[in-house]
Amino acid sequence: MIQNIKRTLFTLCIMHIAFLAYAQDAIIYRDGRVKSVKIIQTNNDKTLFKESGNKKASEEFVENTKVFMLKFKTRGNVVFNANGERILAASEPTQIPKDAIVVYYKDGREVPAYNLTMDANTVSFKTSKKGKDRPIFLPKAEVFMIRYPDGTRDILTDLMAEEQLERERKAAAEEEEEEERLRAQQEAEEAEAARKKAEEENMANAKNPKKATIITQKGVRMKVWICEDDGMTVSYKKTDSPKAAIFKLSKKRIKSINY
Repeated sequence: MIQNIKRTLFTLCIMHIAFLAYAQDAIIYRDGRVKSVKIIQTNNDKTLFKESGNKKASEEFVENTKVFMLKFKTRGNVVFNANGERILAASEPTQIPKDAIVVYYKDGREVPAYNLTMDANTVSFKTSKKGKDRPIFLPKAEVFMIRYPDGTRDILTDLMAEEQLERERKAAAEEEEEEERLRAQQEAEEAEAARKKAEEENMANAKNPKKATIITQKGVRMKVWICEDDGMTVSYKKTDSPKAAIFKLSKKRIKSINY
């Protein structure tokens, strides 16, 4: 009888240790690694934790940009994006049966799965053991990781590589946008310089008109003194006199101007 009691106590002790190990906090990194810890504090930029099961362990920290999910044994999960910003937080822990596979969506959802199968593009699973439940068909591109009851994991999306590509794409887009801005600025500066030059030339011409012959579209030849040519109209005098009247003629009516 004493042996039976000892055996029972030993079994209960093992179950208790196993439960504690199962119920610890955990950090799931963006590369898929899972670390059992005691989470102490979560800041906007980093998370403080201690090694689980070691009361004398010193505090450590991890930058939130490297964390996919914080799992608390007494509260819900906290999920971060690549910038270390919280994108999902739950007030209650997700109940995952010990015999269930766990599917982690890229957006942070954690779902128990049974009868899971995969092909080149799709993950299929049921969320319970009930035979009548319809399976869920999910594009593999939406899944970050699959965790099996034995602790092994399948990483379906390399978040860090995907996010690096997104950063490079964004940097290239910003560089292209900056080049376009500089190009537009240069064109505007050149246009402004051309406008000022034309304005200066027109002012000079107004003071010192240029002798020219205007040939209209109808073939009329006019000997004039051109004061200004703004590209749309030509201002001219019939004589080179400060008191002479100034006339304007649309360039659409002009065939050519010979200076």
